[in-house]
Amino acid sequence: MNKEFEVLFDYAKKLKSRYLNTLSSFKIFERFNKLSAPNVVGKRKAEKNVKVFNSFKYFFLTTKEAARCYFLIELAKFFDTHKKSLTVYKIIDCAEKNISKLTKEDFLNYHKGRQILPELFAQYKQLSLSDLKKIKMRLDRNRPVIKKLITYRNKYLAHDDIEKIKVKISDRETKALLNIVKGVIGLLYSKLDFSVNSYTNFEKQPIKDLDMVMENLVKYEQHILDEIKKKYKNKI
Repeated sequence: MNKEFEVLFDYAKKLKSRYLNTLSSFKIFERFNKLSAPNVVGKRKAEKNVKVFNSFKYFFLTTKEAARCYFLIELAKFFDTHKKSLTVYKIIDCAEKNISKLTKEDFLNYHKGRQILPELFAQYKQLSLSDLKKIKMRLDRNRPVIKKLITYRNKYLAHDDIEKIKVKISDRETKALLNIVKGVIGLLYSKLDFSVNSYTNFEKQPIKDLDMVMENLVKYEQHILDEIKKKYKNKI
């Protein structure tokens, strides 16, 4: 079996697993912010949600901050430059060095015994240096953002520097970096597995779960209020 093909595909699977958890934590943190935004969920619902947040503030403040820190730390890991770390750069370098061993023939040899419709497989195109060049161009365009993220991770999250450099990373910038990682994973799965990934569960389910928790807590708060009113009404 082609060892280089196997190693690169194993990298892709590990990268995907990390990305899914990173994506999920981002969606949770993003939803926390939206739940208290009147322009997103409506004024009445936002007020009820804020009341719940305040009632369980030690839990929710910690949970929200944990989601934020986990997301940023994990996102930064994709763009580290450590040679022994599994990063986007490591994968591109590995693919470039072994591009001659990632051919259509190598694909067929690796997936020997797998049933693929001939008419469907006719659309398959092997990984090329041009594919990798496009990813590298995206990385170059976002180099300033990547630098900011790494700086923020190092000085604010991994360490607590006394003299910190002010770093501001926008929601748009973090999404751009997430999309780069997603693009790399999509490219590798397309070329090495001839498949397409679905991220629906990790994009939507965390939001649904958090919404369900909030709905139940809002009902609980209302139940407590109703019980109090009932108790004092009976004493009058």
